[in-house]
Parts: sequence; C-alpha cells; structure tokens
Amino acid sequence: MMNGDIPVYYINLDSSDERRASIEAGLSAVGITWAERVPAFDGRKIDLVTAQDCDLKKAHRFLGRPLRGAEYGCYRSHLECIDRFLASGQPYGIVLEDDAQIAPDFVPVIDEALRALEAKGQPWDIVHLGPNKMKIYTPTDHLSGGHDLVRAHYFPMLTTALLWTREGAQNVRQNHSVVTMPIDTQLREIMVKRGSGYAIWPPITSQTGVESDIDGNGALRKANGRSWYYGWAKQQRLWRNKIIAWFKQRAFRRGN
Repeated sequence: MMNGDIPVYYINLDSSDERRASIEAGLSAVGITWAERVPAFDGRKIDLVTAQDCDLKKAHRFLGRPLRGAEYGCYRSHLECIDRFLASGQPYGIVLEDDAQIAPDFVPVIDEALRALEAKGQPWDIVHLGPNKMKIYTPTDHLSGGHDLVRAHYFPMLTTALLWTREGAQNVRQNHSVVTMPIDTQLREIMVKRGSGYAIWPPITSQTGVESDIDGNGALRKANGRSWYYGWAKQQRLWRNKIIAWFKQRAFRRGN
C-alpha cells in the first residue's frame, strides 16, 4: 500500500535544518522518498488576540490557562497538512512532526494495519502511530514485530505521527478549525466522543528527544498565567474523557 499512494507530510520550521535532515534521513532509511515538507507555522510571531481563527476566551475557560503561541502554531501546522492531504484526493495520509524517530518496520506495519482496518469494513478516523502510553484500549489485530492494532478509546496524547482517513481529516477541518486548545488535546476530545480512533502499540515512531525549536521550555511556559481553577479544569477534563472511554470500551467489546 505504501508505494507512494499514501501521501506523507512532515512539519518542519524553516530554521530547523538539523531536524529536517533527521526526519528526512529517517524516512529515507525506511524507503519513503516521496514525503512532502510542510513549513511549520511559527506561532511566536502572532498576537493571538488578533487571530481570527483562535478563541482565546474559550481556550482559557477550557484549559484554565492561556493558549500559547507555540500551541496555536502547531495546530495551524497540522491543519495545513490536513488541507494538503484532502487536496491530494487519496483515502489515507500520514502526518509527521520533525522530531519523529521512525522504526525500521514502519512501512510494513502500516500496510498490515490498513489491511486489517479495510477488512473490518467499519468507519474509522485516525491511527496514532507513536503513542507514548496507552490507557483504556482494546487490541483488535496482531501485527508483525510484536505490534498490535488497538482501538484507542482514550486516545493518546502527542501528535508525532498520525495516519488519517479522509473522513477523520474532513471532520477536523469542518468542525474544529477554530483553535481553542492544543492539537493533541483536541484530537483526544474528538476521538473519545466519536470512538473512531486506533493506535499501534507498541508504537512504530517515537520522539528523538530534541527540544522544540519553537516551544523552548514548554513546561515553564504553560505554568505562566494559570487560573485558580486550572487543576480542577484539568482533572474534570481527564475524568470526563476516561468515563466516556470506559463506556465506549464496554460497548465496543460487547459488539465484538
């Protein structure tokens, strides 16, 4: 399947030459030579108050803290990849961030996962290719190399490597183009409710561990400006999604 028919996009800041060289070397090592570089949107240069596609008040209510420029830029970068994928006309597309470290069995495992998903004949939105941990999930298919395709009821965080369907990408573009939270938080919110997300576990990508050129000390930045209800908002969000995921898991297992 992955013979060039599946477009591959990688997000890379114009000034990040070393990260570009790293991701291109990783792609080449697994035989992917048709990937398209997508210049990362640098949110540090934007006054978010003036951004028409950003709802800062809603973001603050939801997160309990201000939305950061780097988070806005990352979201915009993923939307650009989604737009390019949808314009390609292909049924599937892969989006990578430039700190993705690609496993040698990346291509064959994706091929196997797609065959398994197509055999099910059921709609799905996205496969997370690089989850750092899995909670509340159901294995559905054994893949080579000790990997499993799993139904990710509680969709993993991070957006290092994602395999999209057109339906999943169109849903995000049509209904979630206004930025109100980080992209990985948004995808969890969407997938927990829709119940249409999968993952490969153990993952076939990881992060190189190189500090982001855009975000710098992300933990310190996120700590600034927190509201008094920040902790409550975070816990309420986590437990709401876990409860939904548990019910989705029970329903999925009964149906299978």
